[in-house]
Amino acid sequence: MQQQGSSTIRTAFLGAAAVAFIAIATNYVFFAGVEKPPSDFGSGQMFDLIASRYDMINRVLALRMDVGWRKNMVETVSERVSTIDTPKLLDIATGTADVALMLSKEIPRGTVLGLDPSQNMLDVGIQKVKDEHLENKINLEWADARDFSRLEGSTFDGATMAFGIRNVPEKEVALCEIHRVLKPGSVFCILEFSEPQSSGVLNVLAKFFIRHIVPILGGVLSGAPREYLHLQNSIKDFPSPEEFGALMENLKCGADDDTRKFRMDKLIQMNFDSVQLYVTTRI
Repeated sequence: MQQQGSSTIRTAFLGAAAVAFIAIATNYVFFAGVEKPPSDFGSGQMFDLIASRYDMINRVLALRMDVGWRKNMVETVSERVSTIDTPKLLDIATGTADVALMLSKEIPRGTVLGLDPSQNMLDVGIQKVKDEHLENKINLEWADARDFSRLEGSTFDGATMAFGIRNVPEKEVALCEIHRVLKPGSVFCILEFSEPQSSGVLNVLAKFFIRHIVPILGGVLSGAPREYLHLQNSIKDFPSPEEFGALMENLKCGADDDTRKFRMDKLIQMNFDSVQLYVTTRI
């Protein structure tokens, strides 16, 4: 019996090793002829190329779990603005308006401004807003997260940003702009990927899936392999949750290095530490 058990374990181990080897080799071959994207590749122009398939690809790659992650963030914002009669909400990197639509449905008394640097993504979102007859509640506009100069300071009661901050080269500049347009004491939630740091079996599997499986599937489904090579690199290069939290709590803004802060209220780990929800308060 002991010999049989050892044989089963060995077979399972060899099978897993073979799958890992095939995935890594496929990843290498698939991206062999793809030019490595620069660190600032995650711009609006990049997302313009994949906008029409973006929602479908997201659902496939995340096995629809991304819907639950966004819902968690939206419910957190809803709780924080529950005492405000008509909250003004800002959704940065709104993309195809998934979060903006969730916010409007969860907080029907509020209004939502969604901003994104990809016009093609916004066009998809605008149609979704029309389909839900929420044009009077949701406004979608083109904007770069590093420059909200047309928005007045201390305007919004809450803000969200889902899977967008890692695509911004100057993250601190964007965070300073978000800080400026939020009212003191308002909630700001960021939902983002990072590579799991833990050595647990499921954490390692999640890291492997993100690094080797997601880029291939995304490249095949979208027909844009360079864009999903950027996804792989941007997640790998994103700061650890502790490092990113420290950045938010001690921002240096403007030429004079004016110090601004988001207080880190809660860090929620999801999907075996590959997805984080940062719940903060604008100080």
